[in-house]
Amino acid sequence: MKTINNYNLDCTFKPKSIAVIGASTKPGRVGYEIVKNLINGGFHGRLYPVNPKGGEISGYKVYKDISEVDDEVDLALIALPAEKAVNIIDKVGTKGVKSVVVFSSGFSEIGNLELEKQLYRKCREYGIRVIGPNCAGIIYWGSNLYASFVPGVKKGDLALISQSGALTAVLVDYLNWKDIGLSLLVSYGNRIDVNEIDIMTYFRDDESIKAFMIYLEGFRKGEGRIFTEAVKDILRFKPIVVLKAGRGTAGERAVKSHTGALAGDYKLYSDILSSMGVALVDEYYELVDVAEALSVLPQPKSDNIVIITNSGGPAAILADFISYFGLKLPELPSALKEKLSFLPSYMGRTNPIDLTASGLSDIYYETLRVVLKDEWPGCILTIHVPPSFVNPVEIASAVRDAYLDSKVEKPLIPLFLGLRREQAYKVLRLSGVFPTPFNHRSAALSVKWLYRYWRARLRLS
Repeated sequence: MKTINNYNLDCTFKPKSIAVIGASTKPGRVGYEIVKNLINGGFHGRLYPVNPKGGEISGYKVYKDISEVDDEVDLALIALPAEKAVNIIDKVGTKGVKSVVVFSSGFSEIGNLELEKQLYRKCREYGIRVIGPNCAGIIYWGSNLYASFVPGVKKGDLALISQSGALTAVLVDYLNWKDIGLSLLVSYGNRIDVNEIDIMTYFRDDESIKAFMIYLEGFRKGEGRIFTEAVKDILRFKPIVVLKAGRGTAGERAVKSHTGALAGDYKLYSDILSSMGVALVDEYYELVDVAEALSVLPQPKSDNIVIITNSGGPAAILADFISYFGLKLPELPSALKEKLSFLPSYMGRTNPIDLTASGLSDIYYETLRVVLKDEWPGCILTIHVPPSFVNPVEIASAVRDAYLDSKVEKPLIPLFLGLRREQAYKVLRLSGVFPTPFNHRSAALSVKWLYRYWRARLRLS
């Protein structure tokens, strides 16, 4: 049996040549979508579609068998029924292919564990690294590799690693709504070989990735301890945000039927991982929102949090979440209140600082400049709900300008609610220094995990 280097995944993510086994000319088939996405994604290596029928796909010759390819093949993308996918490994291994992505379903997720073991044993015999089976593929824009049937993945600086192909598509849809892209996407399905630790370790030093997002269903026996140990190293370089499924009995059963994973004791996982600085979230939009926040926000310099708002109700909801997550929202010190004496008497100078509906762009700008430059606050959240006579884009521009003009590196999380919030967020997102949370809970979660992540990172450094 050939020795496998756990971290040598160059042939998986930076292949010079790819064979698509099960390539198809019919739109809607996995084999068609993969070839189309590889071409449209700008893959700059050599591409070899393989199908017993032969012919041509998008100008590429279709080989009837991989053995006919007169070239070395680094990566094989296998889009065949489960049994055929297992049987093709002998030809793939004989050809000298070093890595495969197996899209096929029909393995342990439906109880067909023996067939999955056969796939694993064959790949081990030939020294082949495996993504999958039962997966939606991989995307790495660093090599223009779009080897997935998940549509619409834009270029960006986050990484998404997911056991669920369907949830991957949901997350990509939300990312696109926020106009955020990925540098890396890995849908690894039943994860018989390459797992999240292999992937994060391989990309640990990749400067195109600023944070890892993981949708995790469970581990195989003995993997939990390995995962927690490896995470300590990863966190010294990049934040990790995890959405873990299988928390209760019903969830555990659903996880096992989906990817054949063992969900394990969620409380044990959550206690250990959160104490290490891994951000744990409960929903798909929180996975994206928190990762976005951790990827752009600087280290807080104090525990004091300030809210600046134009509406008391939303501020009260956010304050409740801040308190619920164990964070501090103390009264403003008298020195800072004095600096805000330019505010009209009907505007509140407590915490939250309530600018009321009369808080126009100039008021937001001046208030933020003062609070940013004061050493007392460690983190600032702004809220804006637009009255009919206020354009939220103007408020967003004021928030942006106040931060950039202050030349102070301090976490600032703007929360826009109501009409035209997407346009306001676009103004902020273009600057590259603000997160754009979906709601109050996401904003507060981002603050919670920002503090925990930096405390953990300082401990680990």
